[in-house]
Amino acid sequence: MSTVHRIDDAPTGASVGHTPPRLDRTRTTQDFVDDIGFLRNCSELLVHGSRDLHESIGQLHSDSLDEELRSLTVRHAREHLPNLLEQLSTLGFSWRDIAKLAGVSVPAVRKWRQGESATGDNRQRVARVVALCEIAAQRYHIADIAGWLGTPLHPDAPLNGLDLMASERFDLVLALAHEQPGDPERVLNEFEPDWRARYRSDVEVFTAPDGLPALRLTSPDS
Repeated sequence: MSTVHRIDDAPTGASVGHTPPRLDRTRTTQDFVDDIGFLRNCSELLVHGSRDLHESIGQLHSDSLDEELRSLTVRHAREHLPNLLEQLSTLGFSWRDIAKLAGVSVPAVRKWRQGESATGDNRQRVARVVALCEIAAQRYHIADIAGWLGTPLHPDAPLNGLDLMASERFDLVLALAHEQPGDPERVLNEFEPDWRARYRSDVEVFTAPDGLPALRLTSPDS
């Protein structure tokens, strides 16, 4: 013969793991307080679990991008160097930009274009730039790669994606591409933690009473 349970037989947070309450027991204020505490603990566990899961997924995505960049770099490094340079030029990179990313002078890039050989490290740097451009275009649909990389990351700092790449921080550039429109301040904080103080200006632009832009010294405490 089956037993019929009343709705109010269900255990509360306060009674989980304990002897079920008597059917005729009146719930007290303390019971409700205990239930709230139990639910709050469950909520905190879910929040922490969700945060850990989000971080794990982010790390996994970052690792997969690093591996994709490495694989493409190896592939492009097998190509004829003048062809790689021409690809970058077609994408809108100036020879000065290419020289900066390769860590050499503009005349050195000119010699490569004319067929002179480059060191393995220099060839790899150029191949890595081509690989990153390929990922940005195909995976994140960034049309004007050179223009995007040359755009300042923040109005208060003269730094852009080219600076990150010249410093071998391709991971931060990929993070910006992945997070479009991205979080430039987070990237800058990781790339150069004291960027706000370093690039802080003593003057600011303001609108004068005549409606025209003007300059003035900023307050030391501002």
